[in-house]
Amino acid sequence: MLKIHFKDQRQPPIWVIEKRYTIGTAGDNHLCVDDDSLDALHARLLTVKNSLYLKDNNSHQGCYVNGQRITEKELLPGDTIRLGNVEFDILDPHEGSHSYTSDSDSDHKAPYHNDPDQSASEDRRWLLIADSGTLFGQEFPIRSQSCTIGRGSDCDISIPASQLARQHAEFTLQENQLWIRDLGSSSGVYLNDERVQEGIIQSGDKIRLDVYRFQAIGPDTGERKRRTPPSPQRVEKKPIDTSAKQWITKPTSPGNRIEPESRGRNPVPWLLTLLLCGALAGMLIYLLRSFTA
Repeated sequence: MLKIHFKDQRQPPIWVIEKRYTIGTAGDNHLCVDDDSLDALHARLLTVKNSLYLKDNNSHQGCYVNGQRITEKELLPGDTIRLGNVEFDILDPHEGSHSYTSDSDSDHKAPYHNDPDQSASEDRRWLLIADSGTLFGQEFPIRSQSCTIGRGSDCDISIPASQLARQHAEFTLQENQLWIRDLGSSSGVYLNDERVQEGIIQSGDKIRLDVYRFQAIGPDTGERKRRTPPSPQRVEKKPIDTSAKQWITKPTSPGNRIEPESRGRNPVPWLLTLLLCGALAGMLIYLLRSFTA
């Protein structure tokens, strides 16, 4: 699962949780963007075999990935996409994560910033991403081996909501596996829509605590693909040989005209020609004299 971040920060980052995700100006889209350069349904995001694809919906101003117009293309962390005049960055779930604490009287969100001591373990952390209700899109990291969630202020993840028990559930890390355990809540704990007392969570699993739903994102395994810009290649400039320039001219210029080959001389000797001419002249004179006689 990837996160979309507006370059101009007009809206908070969006987690792509649904397998089919629509973007456009219409209010029924998953991501509604109020911008005249976008169509009512401008593009779709499709998740196929854990890969995210951007598909253009025959939009007027098109969809671009890293400056290249596309009709459909896989998205990777580090990509920049542009829909109309709106640009987004595609972020990795384990990079620049934030944790938010919800308050029933306020929509204020306090970001969790990484410090240098935590940077080494950042990729080994589990995340819970809320995908419904007022918590939609908020991130809750599992920071310790044991982490409780509930409405009580003493919980590691405190969500002050009457639907949750004071201590609703507990997350436990055991040998790189994340376990969840119901702490006696009345509404129960659901893992992939099945009520459980205790269970092992896989990356991508759905968790429901009463009306609150989350998706679990596992730690980095080092196998995720990432788009990296190609390294610039050094081009060696070859020296130009100016010693023998060959000028290229238009076909009609005198230098490129093909002159017709000169015709050869008349094969009849000049002397024979003169003799024939003399004979003809003598015959004419004879005929003229015969008519006048």
